[in-house]
Amino acid sequence: MDLQGLARGGVTESWMAGRGTQVTVRRTRVQDGAGLRAMVDALSRESRYYRFLTGGRVIDEIVAGLAAPGDGGVALVVVAPDEAGGQTIVASAEYVVSGQIAEFAVVVADAWQGQGLGRRLIARLCELARAAGLHGLRGDVLSENRRMLAILKGLGFASRRNPQDSYLHEVTLALAQPARSAQRLPADWFSAR
Repeated sequence: MDLQGLARGGVTESWMAGRGTQVTVRRTRVQDGAGLRAMVDALSRESRYYRFLTGGRVIDEIVAGLAAPGDGGVALVVVAPDEAGGQTIVASAEYVVSGQIAEFAVVVADAWQGQGLGRRLIARLCELARAAGLHGLRGDVLSENRRMLAILKGLGFASRRNPQDSYLHEVTLALAQPARSAQRLPADWFSAR
């Protein structure tokens, strides 16, 4: 996908997930609030703890932030067909911008973990951040969340213990910007004295 298309919002993509169900990633919409709340409420205590640092109920302001990442930010969801013939949100990813760095977070519904949704969402966030001209992505991951740390390592992220909190790993990825077109030198450049 070309970077200009991504920057203009072209992020919808469908594919067959690991269990043979077609899923679609798209930008989050205002009307996704109830679906995001339902997904978050259905998460296991462990999944809520890994993503939101609480095993209890996630407050409404945080869930609302999943759909509205602020100026320059991006919010995505993965939707899948439900039994009623509609669509249900099965994963969410977003980044917020601070300076030239995007701080990202991802959550995948328990039943959909292990099918590549998180990896695909993170890769898409990287593409979008690069298209927006950002210099890097960063995030905090609980040290015990080994699966996420392994996914991020596989995507090229560097990881280190957070100096302010030993329970967290800080993960970072520098985003290479597209090469600038080479400037043309005058034809007689090398003959000039």
